[in-house]
Amino acid sequence: MERLAVALTLYSIIAWRILYATMLARTDPDLPCTVMLSKEEWQALYCNIHRVAEPAATPPTLAEAVLWIARLGGFLARKGDGAPGPHVLWRGFQHLPHITDMFLIMRSNE
Repeated sequence: MERLAVALTLYSIIAWRILYATMLARTDPDLPCTVMLSKEEWQALYCNIHRVAEPAATPPTLAEAVLWIARLGGFLARKGDGAPGPHVLWRGFQHLPHITDMFLIMRSNE
């Protein structure tokens, strides 16, 4: 029972972050992505999506960052696809820590 309570607590935090990103990107897409992501996360995401070594000087908008995370999760972003939902964001958020870790490892060698 104790392990189940810990698991449910963790899953609740993850679900909150996914739904918060989904709704905030839809209601206020022009916010900077720093309201959701750390500096390292958005820079790693930027470099991964654009296939460049150096991130942009300014953070992208929240809508752009959420779209990029959804693309990591398999979202195709075609003309008629609409806004990404929680399922693809969940899959994308699973990849984000690995991308961020590799970004930080590569930066530490400079």
